[in-house]
Amino acid sequence: MREISTWLVWCVVLGSVAPAGAEAKGGGEARAADDPAGIVWRHDDYPAARAEARARGRRLVVDLWAPWCHTCLSMKQTVLRDPALAPYADRFVWLALDTDRPVNAATVAKFPPAVWPTFYVIDPEAETVEARLLGAAGIAQFRAFLDGAGQGRARAADRLAAAGEHRAAEGAYGKVLAAGLERARRPALWVSRINAAYRSDDIPRCLAVAEAGLGEVGDGHTPAAADFVYYVDACVERAGLDARGRALLERGLTVIDAALGAARAPLTVDDRSEALRIAREVHTTLGDPAAARRRAITQRALLDRAAEGADPATAMTWNWPRAEVYAYLGEPAALVPALEASARALPGEYDPPYRLAWARLKAGDAEGARAAAKQALARVYGPRTVRVWLLLAEIEAARGDRAAERKALAGVVAALEQHRSDDAAAIAEARAALAAHDAASADTEAR
Repeated sequence: MREISTWLVWCVVLGSVAPAGAEAKGGGEARAADDPAGIVWRHDDYPAARAEARARGRRLVVDLWAPWCHTCLSMKQTVLRDPALAPYADRFVWLALDTDRPVNAATVAKFPPAVWPTFYVIDPEAETVEARLLGAAGIAQFRAFLDGAGQGRARAADRLAAAGEHRAAEGAYGKVLAAGLERARRPALWVSRINAAYRSDDIPRCLAVAEAGLGEVGDGHTPAAADFVYYVDACVERAGLDARGRALLERGLTVIDAALGAARAPLTVDDRSEALRIAREVHTTLGDPAAARRRAITQRALLDRAAEGADPATAMTWNWPRAEVYAYLGEPAALVPALEASARALPGEYDPPYRLAWARLKAGDAEGARAAAKQALARVYGPRTVRVWLLLAEIEAARGDRAAERKALAGVVAALEQHRSDDAAAIAEARAALAAHDAASADTEAR
């Protein structure tokens, strides 16, 4: 739909670059009986978790996640349950915040995620950032993140980044890396640095960071390798592909392939899937669709093997990566039965029917997509409501029902006003899209 295409990017930022299953759905705490890490997780109650941390004289670890975020779900099911975290279980108070839940809005505004998931270590007295980690991490990286909390220059850089001072944060991360921090922390800090450079809109600086970091970010073959290359690709695209950009992207592919090929790389299925997806995007930027397709075929096979026989909550982790890669390969209808099964097996989750609606629409089944989107709309909450209304508007346009399309566009406006009232630009664009739809309808009737 042309009316909404100008602000679709905003909606993607709101809910994509990008799990939930067995976690508690309200406030309180939960210790899974079979959790090898033995961590007690508090859920969706920052004031109570902060009060407990203050009373016990401990720092607060905050996991900012969302049910639509496959990397969030993967981290919860793998790294955050790793027995190697057991020595840390009682050193911190642990809080998981679903960023979609309205009850968490004030805390999310105070400690905003740069990507999903974003992890913070917080001083509960001053409510200051002691450390920040972006996206996926292996267990060694995550332990290094916890061990490094509160350390001078790294803490200052993380605080600048959390406050949105991206240009200053990039420089601060550069000084931290130049100072020679321990090996395990460096790949994640390179990701934080290039993220800050990209978000500062300083593309020449982003390219310079890419050149400096590619030689080191692959150390340890961690998830940070592919994450870093993601930003390299984004910066090259914005700069325009030239000889320098081509050389950077080819180096990036080497880094990704080294991680994927390392026998003991600390990569989950989700990490490997993301690395393959990012490699696919790099091939696309380089103008090599055949190589991109080969990556997609490998990614699909990896995800299909993982999903086969997995319990519903675990399989939900891969719903979106599978839907996206199946659609990329021109076969979205082939995944519809698996997504239907996911929606049936997880009646409390909104993401499976949302992914089902998307896949059905891509397969040309607008009627089936509408039914699934309505199901998702009945389950969804918080900012993600915007995305469901947006998809429903696209579905109604495909059905040719302009009245239903208008209702969905009005739903987008209402959801933004309710859940993103501070984003005046997004609200204005959504209202403009609705007005354009009304004007086009009036013009059609006049004829």
